[in-house]
Amino acid sequence: MPKKNIIKKMSRREKLKYYETLEFPKGFLWGAATSSHQVEGDNKNNDWWVWENDKKYKRFHSGKAANQHELYENDIKLIKELNQNSHRFSIEWSRIEPKEGVWDFSEIKYYKNELEIMKKSGLKTMVTLHHFTNPVWFAQKGGFAKRKSIFYFQRYVNFIVEQLGNLVDFWITINEPGVYVSQSYLNGVWPPQIKNKWQALKVYLNLARGHKKAYKSIHKIYKTKKWGEAKVGIAQNTISSHSYHPYSFGPFIVITFINWLWNHSFFWLTKGKHDFLGINYYFHFRINSSVLKTFDFFINTYIEHREMSSVGWEVYPEGIFNVLLDMKKYKLPIYITENGIATVDENKRSRYLVAYLKEIYHAICADVPVKGYFYWALIDNFEWEKGFEPRFGLIEVNYKTFERNIRSTARVYSRICQENSIKPYLLKFLGHGISPKDIKGGLK
Repeated sequence: MPKKNIIKKMSRREKLKYYETLEFPKGFLWGAATSSHQVEGDNKNNDWWVWENDKKYKRFHSGKAANQHELYENDIKLIKELNQNSHRFSIEWSRIEPKEGVWDFSEIKYYKNELEIMKKSGLKTMVTLHHFTNPVWFAQKGGFAKRKSIFYFQRYVNFIVEQLGNLVDFWITINEPGVYVSQSYLNGVWPPQIKNKWQALKVYLNLARGHKKAYKSIHKIYKTKKWGEAKVGIAQNTISSHSYHPYSFGPFIVITFINWLWNHSFFWLTKGKHDFLGINYYFHFRINSSVLKTFDFFINTYIEHREMSSVGWEVYPEGIFNVLLDMKKYKLPIYITENGIATVDENKRSRYLVAYLKEIYHAICADVPVKGYFYWALIDNFEWEKGFEPRFGLIEVNYKTFERNIRSTARVYSRICQENSIKPYLLKFLGHGISPKDIKGGLK
């Protein structure tokens, strides 16, 4: 039998012996992500805008952000130019319902037009319904700390899905519920800046209830409208962790509990109400503590002089493999809904991208059903309380002129998207100091 036919019949693992090319499954989704408040600009009717503009405090203002509300058509063209076949973005609740029970149909038209252009461009669409921000009127009523929040959120979800559902391939009801709760109700870093464990628990439970109701109603609307089968999930921020004492029982219990609380508790609360798992991955924590002691998330990373992003998050590609292997037990399709690095070193960004995608490939080889990857972020954006300094984008934004400039890593990613694989020449990025200019023929 010819060698070509023998190789064709080989399994993925067997092919690895013959090929250095890392091939992803057919139909794999390649994209990038954004969120409304971080890129659109002038979201004046949400709680973040009010918080940013409180004159008693010196805080970063989102202002025009990346001005995507005006430049979205240009950004969609860039998505296609970079060979991506999908896109994840969020709808700003406060634009749709600026006052309680009052719908702004001009904003519905804006999002509808955005989605229609994406669909005409052949892109799969993934839409997030809640990405940290709340309408001012909703926040003034107590937000998700109140049980009535479920009713308000459900009403908003039903309205959006009725208006736009035929243009959406995937729905993310809530982005990173654990991050939202910890930053807003435990650490008190984000609005409403509350530090109360019982309040945090109430919010977490109400978010879970809100997701379950939204899941049911989205499926009901799709069935009534005969739009086919809805695909609904969340985007869960996940972490990997490592103990300085891996063979001691105490630290093992700590890590097991942290893993369940951070990675699995929301899925446990919403069991049976997910058509896929949306996984965001940025964080690897090193823990040097016993059961009775608290631990500092970042101190060991600095002590060990680990490679980090510009915001102090450790670069640890193996962590995403470990998380994905852990998520395999749910037996659901998995999409990496966010993964990226804040840096001004483009060589580091390219190394980061290839290294993490390589680990995702290995997870697929281990039979983890990963179906897509969305880099964070498509363009530079307003990074919440950190302002505009962190640069996550594949595309650079000049915040004075709003001019877009495609970074070299975007060209690397474009090749991967186009070829649905990581070719051997791209694996050179795993070596330090390699620049896109060093690749034969360059990247255009």
